[in-house]
Amino acid sequence: MAQSDRYFGVKREYNVPVPMRDGTVLRADVYRPDAPGEYPVLLCRTPYSKKLDGSVEMGEGHAANGYITVVQDVRGRYESDGAFRPGFYRADVNDAEDGYDTVEWAARLPGSTGRVGTFGNSYAGWTQWALAPTRPPSLTTMYASGIAANLLDRELSAVLRLGRVLWWSVNTLAPDARRRAGRTDGPLTVDDAQLIWEEQDRSKWLWYLPLLDLPDDVLSDIAPHFRYWLEDHTLDHFGFLEQHQQVNVPVLSVTGWYDQQIGTIKQFTGMSANGMTPHARANQKLIVGPWTHTAVDLHRSVGSVDFGPAAVRDYFAIADAWYRAWLKDDPSGIADWPPIQLFVMGANTWRGENEWPLARTQYTDFFLHSGGDANTPAGDGVLSRDPPTAEPPDRFTYDPRDPVMTLYSGPGQQEPHDQSALAHRRDILTYATPPLEKPLEVTGPITVQLWAASSARDTDFVVKLIDVWLDGFAQELCHGIVRARYRESYSEPTLIEPDAVYQYTIQMNPTSNCFKAGHRIRLDISSSDFPNFDRNHNTGRDDYADATLVTARQTVFHDHARPSHVTLPVIPR
Repeated sequence: MAQSDRYFGVKREYNVPVPMRDGTVLRADVYRPDAPGEYPVLLCRTPYSKKLDGSVEMGEGHAANGYITVVQDVRGRYESDGAFRPGFYRADVNDAEDGYDTVEWAARLPGSTGRVGTFGNSYAGWTQWALAPTRPPSLTTMYASGIAANLLDRELSAVLRLGRVLWWSVNTLAPDARRRAGRTDGPLTVDDAQLIWEEQDRSKWLWYLPLLDLPDDVLSDIAPHFRYWLEDHTLDHFGFLEQHQQVNVPVLSVTGWYDQQIGTIKQFTGMSANGMTPHARANQKLIVGPWTHTAVDLHRSVGSVDFGPAAVRDYFAIADAWYRAWLKDDPSGIADWPPIQLFVMGANTWRGENEWPLARTQYTDFFLHSGGDANTPAGDGVLSRDPPTAEPPDRFTYDPRDPVMTLYSGPGQQEPHDQSALAHRRDILTYATPPLEKPLEVTGPITVQLWAASSARDTDFVVKLIDVWLDGFAQELCHGIVRARYRESYSEPTLIEPDAVYQYTIQMNPTSNCFKAGHRIRLDISSSDFPNFDRNHNTGRDDYADATLVTARQTVFHDHARPSHVTLPVIPR
């Protein structure tokens, strides 16, 4: 509903102290409906400042809909006491206990009905899942968006999402850490940090080698946490998949096809299968739109693509329907919700589904073909359902000093942009179908089987699924990456033998797209996508501790014995 349609005026209380069990005091802003009566409570715990415009918008919007709304600075951030330890970087954090204590404190607020729901995107989604297994008695439901169930579903193949992670650390976390420490060796506000990143430093820290030697003044007191993560990067610090069996509340999970945290889908599937109680398992819902990593701004245009008016959703209307059901005993707003609402790109329509992956999926192999010259879209690469016979391999050179550059947002968020900007690069192999005679829908998880060799002891292979429009616009739908040393195990990595052929399984992010008649399905293969992923140095050494860069000669095979292919989840029409 629009702002003018909401029910209540809003009263505000700032910096309300919230005592934790260890004596640390956290602080929250409390937004109240300006009307007598009792109301359920909504809680968001954030490291991004409760005074941020987005936090204020959520606080006021939810309160106007009839909820006492609490927005709290997590431990060690902004107005809250204590030491901050980023949950994305490490497991030894206080957020489970702090979350429990805050939920029960919120339930006892004057005017509270005693029922508490939580909300928030990204890190504020993480704080919800961190507290959920503690089962505070007053916690009744969660609306957790943009947070993967497993960290390695975000850091694909244990490859650092450098562009997003470093931008986030330098521009979002470091300024407040610097301010709290009383340091003057860098920007003290997020706005100043972003301005310096864009206009003065011009993203130079993305290219700095080795990453473990980034100057302390760049990351301030966040530096030890960042280095801790680099040295322990192959572990799932989230652990939510194992904790679902301890969670006993309904959860609404929301994400987007261009969300780096698309692994949010596994929160839904994990809770539906393994939630603690039948009540929890039966009341999980999932919404996946054509969006990037966002909470409130559920718009129709993302990157260079307009997905039409149907893509627009009202965050506050969705949230109010959900919370009314579980906090106000009014399920009418969600009575007709299917378990899954997903947006089919290309067709640009919403559709209800009952399970993920879809039971009617026809997993279909599309094989790579060429005469040995699949380099660039002007080459002879073809994608076909016909298995290959005797075909020469394709070759390219990967130079980490000149990586394939990511087309995405300045802050490192994924967006659909025209991949034609990279069409000149001969270090990208391109395989495309002929124009489709009729529409073909692909919805679900996507896997690539790739037979390849490298002159290096370690290297990466990156794959992108692309929808080529009638006018030549090349829309990236999803991507995947494999780091050769982790091809078999994250815990026991092994290097490869130079020029030996290996079969790599590359799990791509899921998508939902209807390739229209006349469009072409395309698979691009390269060895870099920088700075979306950090560069493999091709040396076999620790890329985070060593600055040496080596060129690698890559060979991709597609013949009868080595039939490289992508398996697409085709949905029959």
